[in-house]
Amino acid sequence: MEEMNIKKKRVMMYFIEATQELILDEGLEKLSIKKIAEKAGYNSATIYNYFENLEVLVLYASINYLKDYLSDLKNEITADMKAIEVYETVYKIFTKHSFEQPEIFHTLFFGKYSYKLENIIKKYYEIFPDEIEGHIDLTKAMLIQGNIYDRDLPIITKMIKEGSIKEEEAGSVMETIIRVHQSYLSDLLHKNDNSLIEEYTQGFFKIFNFILKKEDIWQQQ
Repeated sequence: MEEMNIKKKRVMMYFIEATQELILDEGLEKLSIKKIAEKAGYNSATIYNYFENLEVLVLYASINYLKDYLSDLKNEITADMKAIEVYETVYKIFTKHSFEQPEIFHTLFFGKYSYKLENIIKKYYEIFPDEIEGHIDLTKAMLIQGNIYDRDLPIITKMIKEGSIKEEEAGSVMETIIRVHQSYLSDLLHKNDNSLIEEYTQGFFKIFNFILKKEDIWQQQ
C-alpha cells in the first residue's frame, strides 16, 4: 500500500471532513464533487489527484458509520455466547444500523467499490491517527469488515463445530442470508421510506430464522 506524505494526508483529510459534513447536512443524494471541493477550499480537479472518484471518497467519509456499528457489537457480544448467538447478534445490530442508513451501508458493503473497503479503512487511520487511540480492538474488528463474507465465515465455522449447522449446508446458509439482507437493504434504499424499517426488519429475521431452522426469536423479544 502506498505510503502517504504529510501534505497528502492533510489534503485528503480536508476532503473527507468536507464530505462527512455535507452528508450530515444534505444527504448522500445531493453530494457532488463541486460542493465538496468548495467546502474544502479547493477546485474540483484537485479531488481527482487524491481520490479515484466521488464513490471512493464517499467510502472514506462513511467510516464513521462503521464505528458506531462496531461499538454496538463490542457492547452486545460476550465471551460466553455460543456461535449461533453471536451470529444472531451480529445481524440484529448490522440490520439496525444498515436499515437506518441504507445509502451508507449499501455503499460500504455492496457498492461498486466495496472491495476496496479494507484498504480504505487502513488509509483512513493513517489520515486520522488520533481516532485509533483507545480503540485498537475496535479498529482490528473494522479491518475484517472490508468483506462481509470474511466477517461471517469465522462465526459460521464455529457454528459447524458447535453443531448448530451442518458443514455441507454452511456455505449456502451464509450466502443466502447475506443476499437476503442485501435485497431488503436495496429495497429500503430505492423506496427511501423509513416507515418500512420495522416491517423489513421483521421480514428479514423471519427468513433468517427459517434458514437456520430456528423459531422466530425476533417476535419473542
